[in-house]
Amino acid sequence: MIEPNKMKPVVIYFLLILCGFPLRSQTDRLDSLLHDVLGDDKEMIRFLAPLPSYCYLYSVFSGDNKTSYAGREIGDNMYSMNGSIYFFHSKGFFVGTTGSWYSQLDPGYSNTIFSAGFFKALNPKKNLTFRASYNRYFYNNTDTEITNVFNNNLGAGLTLRNKWIGGRFSFNFLFGQDFGMNIMPNVFSRITIARFGKYNMIQFEPEFSLFIGSEIVEYTSAGSLTGQQSDSQSSSPAKDVYGLLNTQFYFPLLIYAGDFDIELGYSVNIPHSQDESIEYPVNSFFSVSLGYLLPLN
Repeated sequence: MIEPNKMKPVVIYFLLILCGFPLRSQTDRLDSLLHDVLGDDKEMIRFLAPLPSYCYLYSVFSGDNKTSYAGREIGDNMYSMNGSIYFFHSKGFFVGTTGSWYSQLDPGYSNTIFSAGFFKALNPKKNLTFRASYNRYFYNNTDTEITNVFNNNLGAGLTLRNKWIGGRFSFNFLFGQDFGMNIMPNVFSRITIARFGKYNMIQFEPEFSLFIGSEIVEYTSAGSLTGQQSDSQSSSPAKDVYGLLNTQFYFPLLIYAGDFDIELGYSVNIPHSQDESIEYPVNSFFSVSLGYLLPLN
């Protein structure tokens, strides 16, 4: 039976797994940003139409008051901060880097991630898009007892949306000294609360998402002698068991003001375990991010 992750090495191990996903919110944010530029906003399309090609630099700084993996809170109210910068081009490619800092790690600056990928609209309405990316992780870890099992991530995703509702399906394959994968389907909405001019607005963008992946489960089995059950129990080898690990409700309020955007979010995690003897508590946390979009044309 797997035990709750209270020891420091276990905590850091899960953080190393978590390093595969700090780009999730930034990637979704980029996906939303690409929709704003290339989606069904006719005024924006007409505004950009005279340019044969265009490119942007997007930087974002974000933080949250709790750190979790698959909905499980890691550490005792450990908070984290991330800084990212992306370059993307209308021809369909983007590159970027992200750095992550955690309050209870030593050193606090944990990892740097370099990313590259492309996006492509799959239909004339541009409301169905495909995205693929590669992430490379560089860990700032001085503890020789900790193994960085994942150094690479290949990701792919499909997004389908209309004016106010959409769905996104993401797949990640992680590899290095070990292999792992996860699936993240979600449904989201975009509700405009107020507009200020053509492009400035306040929007409510709630999301409902599932995290499907694997966790290590150690089974125990009872031995038997001549048809009688033994008092002793033997442990079977630990196994990776795939299934639903977390259900999340995310409630963000976004403010778009010129080239800036501010996101204030509240998340509720309902973690699930493939080990029937374990129950993880429901938890929640707040997050905030500030982004800046710089046109380079």
